[in-house]
Amino acid sequence: MTASLSPFQLERVLFVRSVVIAIPEFNPEEAAMALPVNNIDVRRDDKDPALLLGSMRTQVNVERQQSIPYEIDMECVCSLRQIDHSMDEATALRGATITAHSILYGAIREATTWITARQPWGPLTLGLSVLATKPPEAGSPAAPEAP
Repeated sequence: MTASLSPFQLERVLFVRSVVIAIPEFNPEEAAMALPVNNIDVRRDDKDPALLLGSMRTQVNVERQQSIPYEIDMECVCSLRQIDHSMDEATALRGATITAHSILYGAIREATTWITARQPWGPLTLGLSVLATKPPEAGSPAAPEAP
């Protein structure tokens, strides 16, 4: 059996934003589930076409609801070197997005748990993140026509 190589090589992961704010009015007896809002972007580097840059921003409780212990705003970036050049551009971007999502959300999830474990309300572990495509915006060519 031969082992297949990943089409991408991870070069770097770093945080560009790490904000965790404890909500002083949080009441553990009224605790609600903290649902993260994730935004991911993956694109080719302008200077090095074999490099794909991924960025993910995860926000939790930006409204500072008292039923959630923390406001969280984390952004992590990564660079992936494409080592398999047999893929067409759409396939490469799709693969890089899936790979970046796994790497970046995992890093954000780990950092959030680590930081909140040292906060007054204890650790907050984010749930899993599912990568999904955005529905087409109204008026775009792929959007269904209104009746």
